[in-house]
Amino acid sequence: MTQFERRKLHLSPNFSHFLRRGAAILLLLLPLSGMGAQVLGPKGRDPGKSDRDLFIDAAKAYLGSPYVLGGSTARGLDCSGLVYRAALDGPDIQLPRTVETLATFAEHVTDSERDRGDLLFFNTTGKLSHVGIYLGNGQFVHSASDGPKTGVIVSKISESYWKKAYRFTGRIFKPSGPGEGLTGGGSSGSSASASGEARPGSGIAGLSDTPLGTNVFPYSGTTGLRLNATGAVLWDLMPGEFPLRGASAGAELSWAKGERVIPGAGVGFTWDQRTGSASLPVYASLGGVQGLRFFLGTQFHLLVGEDLSRDILFPGIIGLSWTSPPARIAGQNARFYQSAEYSAVAGETSGRGFRFTTGITLSYDL
Repeated sequence: MTQFERRKLHLSPNFSHFLRRGAAILLLLLPLSGMGAQVLGPKGRDPGKSDRDLFIDAAKAYLGSPYVLGGSTARGLDCSGLVYRAALDGPDIQLPRTVETLATFAEHVTDSERDRGDLLFFNTTGKLSHVGIYLGNGQFVHSASDGPKTGVIVSKISESYWKKAYRFTGRIFKPSGPGEGLTGGGSSGSSASASGEARPGSGIAGLSDTPLGTNVFPYSGTTGLRLNATGAVLWDLMPGEFPLRGASAGAELSWAKGERVIPGAGVGFTWDQRTGSASLPVYASLGGVQGLRFFLGTQFHLLVGEDLSRDILFPGIIGLSWTSPPARIAGQNARFYQSAEYSAVAGETSGRGFRFTTGITLSYDL
């Protein structure tokens, strides 16, 4: 027998005895650990409290925390950061992170319908720029960036500054009572319980389980107009054809304050080597708040292939596009653009007009 085998035989009984004693102690302590303990739900939540109460309690826990732009921790929070953090800490719900996205996500209610836990929105800079959580009795908790008191404080709506800046109340939870849960964003959204099922914004790019009425790119300007500038390449998926068939550039002006539908109109320039055309498309569009868009118009052909005509047709261009939620790149709101469209040229009968485009859209709220 080797020295290692002798040591193994010698240690095994002691180690086994130690495990038996440890297990016995744990069995004795388990009943005691439940004495006086409160039964909690997921993430330690108290099942006796509503989502609204959990939300308010979590927000009030940050009273006295300093204001920090972009912050969402006890070291400092901005106004929307407080709402975001309170929703996570309390009912364990992920809400949109900015004032604009919260304003679009929430269901607008009248002041007479206002309830504890609703959101109050204020215009302090010429646009929606501040949000607080209503506590009842005309009070709200918020993270203030300026004034005699800053950081997370409780204020009254009746104070002259807040009374003048107040715009509307937004509801993110169902009205108090049985079945209370997340409204799901706007009057057309579906509900989701605070247990964590189908929470808004938790999917890929915030879209997979976000209600279709949720605006993924809320307007942040003053005039209501948004300028979209798009550069794209044209693709050809027909067998035997070179896949890269041309390029396009365009500018579109849209009315972006709409809650559900975004109308627009645009012009552009397109080179398509499959039809030998250089064209100026002019079109109108109708889009949704999640990026889907239908467009229809005509084209003025500067050049076309020898077997084709420059006659103007209507519709001369028709298609469906999608733009992703914006990403900040070099200080710009950049969005991925993809469309499937048909470009009509008089005399074209072989399907050469069907094409795909892929590009980048830069958006500016005016």
